[in-house]
Amino acid sequence: MIYQLIEKEYEMKTSINTLIKDYNDIINRAKEIFNNRTAEEINKKPSPKSWSAAECIEHLNTYAAAYLANTKILSPSATDIDRNKVYSPRFLPAKFIKAVGPDTKLKLKSIQIGSSYSSTIDISIIDQFIGHQKKFLEVLNQISFEDLKRIKVVSPFARLLKFQLGEMLLLTSYHQQRHLNQAERAINS
Repeated sequence: MIYQLIEKEYEMKTSINTLIKDYNDIINRAKEIFNNRTAEEINKKPSPKSWSAAECIEHLNTYAAAYLANTKILSPSATDIDRNKVYSPRFLPAKFIKAVGPDTKLKLKSIQIGSSYSSTIDISIIDQFIGHQKKFLEVLNQISFEDLKRIKVVSPFARLLKFQLGEMLLLTSYHQQRHLNQAERAINS
């Protein structure tokens, strides 16, 4: 009974096609949030200790670049047969993914981005962010369902942590959704 409750709590499912949709949604959402924005608007901080929208994107770019650098697809193996097959992360990674997701209320420590009271990041950071999303999509278009479990990705921030490729793709998707929400709040503040 307890095992069933724990199992239900962490249950998280996706597929390659769902992940492709998620990353395309992230691109569209970023374009929507940052369309026709000035550098001044994206660098505005809601408060001195809060990140600006540009700092949120810089943070996401740091993580995306690091995870993409650690992702090695040796031979593309994509097949149409298994693109909708359901993938679930392991128990502990699923908990971690939920902790960095868009619905969490947890405040987590991360790599320090904005330490000053002002933000002066160039608007080109948005194009870089969208470029990273397209690279995630390239990965997704090269893999098969088995690759989601078979390919291991070492965390660039904690070398002892190894994620399955599917876990890393879910982690970055959830993390990006969370900080896009934060960036939108910063712009609208």
